[in-house]
Amino acid sequence: MSEMKIMNQHTDEVDIAEFVKTIWLGKKIIISSIILFSIIAIIYTSTVQQWWTSSAIVTTGQYRGVGPLRQQVANFHVVSNNQDKAQEQININELNSVFNENKLLNQFITEFNAFKNKKDFILSNPIMKKYANGKDDTAFINNWAKRIQANSTGTREQAAYTLSYQATNAKISHQLLLSYIQFIDKKSQNYLFDGLESIIEDQKIILESQLLSLEIQAKELKRQELVKTGYALKIANAAKAIKPIPQMNDDQFFSINLGSEGLTEKIKILKNIKDLSLFEPRMTMVTANLDLLSKIKLNRNVKLETISYLQNINSPITSDKHKHVLIVLIGSLLGCLLGIAVVLLKSSINTNKE
Repeated sequence: MSEMKIMNQHTDEVDIAEFVKTIWLGKKIIISSIILFSIIAIIYTSTVQQWWTSSAIVTTGQYRGVGPLRQQVANFHVVSNNQDKAQEQININELNSVFNENKLLNQFITEFNAFKNKKDFILSNPIMKKYANGKDDTAFINNWAKRIQANSTGTREQAAYTLSYQATNAKISHQLLLSYIQFIDKKSQNYLFDGLESIIEDQKIILESQLLSLEIQAKELKRQELVKTGYALKIANAAKAIKPIPQMNDDQFFSINLGSEGLTEKIKILKNIKDLSLFEPRMTMVTANLDLLSKIKLNRNVKLETISYLQNINSPITSDKHKHVLIVLIGSLLGCLLGIAVVLLKSSINTNKE
């Protein structure tokens, strides 16, 4: 058994030695094949379209970045302060949620990577229209959409994203990234404004509902007061109490201390009262709050900075050559494999002839 192992091992060693010898004898063919395929790869990479990538690194915006917009909704804080503690906290939480720095950054990145936004930009941007040359087919859009990317490069402590746009030269790459960031920034700011308008409108609806409820209550109080005064007038007429009765107990359910003349005048006044807040004073505060909210006019042209730059938009100084090197390496590897295959095939043919 041990003799067979020794023989197999010896045979394997001979096979390896023969293989190495064959490769060495055919080294010129292998080297020539490597050189040939390397030259083909180099020619291909030199003629194929080069790409340039412009990039920027962004993170969460600063408090002052949306300061001008916070000032525009100052009335909302006043309205919240005029309400009970529970509603005030709800309002403040909703407002803080809209202005949350991480939420604004995530919204920007979501919009940046959204295929629909990439498509809209590709079809509307003047530079991209030149690239398209009248084409708006799916293949063209998909090819360019994958060249627009926002990738996370931050840490757990600080969120950060690298924004990139790839184009056929450095200048255009820089221009396209700048234009696309502005395009997305506008959409993100519209999202912010829409969120604020929604909160303000919701608060208006709540206050309008409160006001309607208070009006109904005030009208009912007015009706009850008219009924009570009418009954008191009948009692005063029956008692022939025409003039006011001084020092009379006013705690009676149907007080006649005003006398029939006074009660008659009171009924006239009650019927002519238009200001229902006299019966429900809370209406005054609700009306004031509605007026404050109505005065909020959001200016969408105000300059905001919802994100901050850790690295400004740069112009690439070299093309994306990493793929070119990879292509040349793959070409050399294929040339080497093909050269070895040719040498082994040639050796096998010669052996069979012998």
